[in-house]
Amino acid sequence: MTAAAPAIQVKAAAIRNFVFFAAVLAMIYTLSRPSPVDVLFLAAAALSLFVPNRLRSPFFVMVVLLVAWVASFYIASLPYFDDSEVKAEALKKTFVVTLAMISCYVASSWREDNYVRLFKTYILSCFVASGLGIVGFFAKIDFLLWDDRARGLIDDPNMYGSFLVPGALFCLFVLHHGRGRKWVYAPALVVVLVGIMLSFSRAAQVSLILSAGAYLVFLNRYHFGRLLAQVAIGIFCLSLLLVSALIVVPAFAKKFTERATFAASYDQGHGGRYGRYAQSVPMILENARGIGILQQEKIFEEPIHNIFLSSFLNYGWGGGFAWLSLFALSLFVGVYNYRRARSPVAAVLLVSFLAPVMCAALHEGEHWRHLWLMIGLLWGFNGPDYRRIGGA
Repeated sequence: MTAAAPAIQVKAAAIRNFVFFAAVLAMIYTLSRPSPVDVLFLAAAALSLFVPNRLRSPFFVMVVLLVAWVASFYIASLPYFDDSEVKAEALKKTFVVTLAMISCYVASSWREDNYVRLFKTYILSCFVASGLGIVGFFAKIDFLLWDDRARGLIDDPNMYGSFLVPGALFCLFVLHHGRGRKWVYAPALVVVLVGIMLSFSRAAQVSLILSAGAYLVFLNRYHFGRLLAQVAIGIFCLSLLLVSALIVVPAFAKKFTERATFAASYDQGHGGRYGRYAQSVPMILENARGIGILQQEKIFEEPIHNIFLSSFLNYGWGGGFAWLSLFALSLFVGVYNYRRARSPVAAVLLVSFLAPVMCAALHEGEHWRHLWLMIGLLWGFNGPDYRRIGGA
C-alpha cells in the first residue's frame, strides 16, 4: 500500500494537470453562467487534494490579500443583500477570485515543463478563440460579434482582447526559448494578433504593444542589433497587415476609423469614462466602507471601468488597499521569482500578469478569469526549484 502511494500520486497529478489544462482550453467560452470552465477548475481543485504539495509563504500571503478583498465587498454590500442581484454578483466575484487560489495551488507543485505545457495550452485556446472571432467578423456571424467587433464566444470584445494578449506573449516565449518545431507558433502568433486587432479593444492593443515591447527588450537586452531587427520586422508586418485590411475590408476600415482615438464620445464629458474617474475620487474619500456591489449603477450610467478606482469606490478603503497591495506585491513576487531562479518562465509570467491588469485599468475586469489565472500562476511559481534552468 505504501509502495504504491507514489505511483498513485503521480497519476493523480497527471489527471489533475490534464483537467486544469482542459479548463484553460475551455476559457474560450464564457457566455453561460456557470460555464464549463468553472466546473473544470473546480474539478482540478478537488483532484489537487490527492496530490502532495509543498506550499510556500507567498501562497498564504496571496490568500490573505484575496480574502481581504472579498471580505471588503461583502461588508460594503451588507445593506443591499435583500437584492438577489447583489447576492448573485457577490457570489460570482467570490468564485472568480478562487481561480487565483486554485491556479496558485496547482502551480505550486509544477516544474518548468508543466508551465511550458500550460503556455502552449493557453496559446491553443487563444488560437481557437481568435479563429472564431476572425470568422465571425468576416462572415458577419452576429453571435460571434459585439457591435461589429470580434469577441468569439467570450462575453465582450474587451474581455476577448485582454484574454488574447497573454497568448501572444506566450507565443514569443516559445519562439525564443522553445525547441524542435517551434516555428509552428509563428502562424499562431499571427492569428492571435489578428484576433486582437479585430476586437478593436484599444486597451488590449495598447497593452499588447507595451507588454510585448517590454518583453522583447528583455529578451534581447544583450543583443541590441537583434532587438532592432525584430522590432523593424514586427512593425513592417503589422503595418502591412493593417494597411491591407484598411484597403481590402471596408467594414474594418469603418470600425478602425471609429475606434482610432484615445477619447471616444463615451469617454468624454461629465458622464464619460474620464468624468466618472474624476467624480469617484471625492466619493471614495467620503465612503470609507464603500458604496457596495451594483450601487454605482444608481449614480453613473456606466461602471467605473477601472479596477483600482472600482475597488476603492465599491468596496471601500479596505478593498482598495487590498487590491493595491495585491498588485504591488505581485510585481515584487514576479521580480523576486526571476532574480532568484533566473528562469525564462518567471519573466514571461510577470509580463503576462501585467498585460490584463493594464486592460482592467480601463475596463470592468474584476470578473475576467484569465486575470485571476495569471495572478495565481505568478504567485504559484516555486523559484528555488528552478535554479537548474538556464538564464533567460
